[in-house]
Amino acid sequence: MPRRFAFRWRTPAVLATLLAAFASALLIPIPTLPDGGRAVVRAEVSERLPGWTIGRVDPSWEGAYTVVTQCAGKQVSFQFVPGHGLPAQDAWLHPSNDYARERLESVSDHWRYLLWRADPDQPEELSCREELARSGAQPPDERNLD
Repeated sequence: MPRRFAFRWRTPAVLATLLAAFASALLIPIPTLPDGGRAVVRAEVSERLPGWTIGRVDPSWEGAYTVVTQCAGKQVSFQFVPGHGLPAQDAWLHPSNDYARERLESVSDHWRYLLWRADPDQPEELSCREELARSGAQPPDERNLD
């Protein structure tokens, strides 16, 4: 009888232990180290797109970052990919839509490819004010809210 009793309770105990392990793996956050690259990307985007609100800079794949910026309700989102065939400080830009591509083409350091060099001679900028003037939109704080 003791052998049958041990077998009968061993299976539920193992299943409960596995369930607890899976539940704790889902609920306990994974610790991460501070990401210095995120600050570098944020500074670069602020320099190239002055006046734009940076909504988020999230790490994505292979050292790249997903960047979302906004100006007067218009959103420009793109992947900021440092390296990958370029010097480590330079970055490719992968826009998420045609509007982002048009905006980023004006600040690219290359005539054919969308990329930002770490030390360009004269970095191109697209300020939020220039974008508002080009599009004819009003800044969010000056809109008439009826």
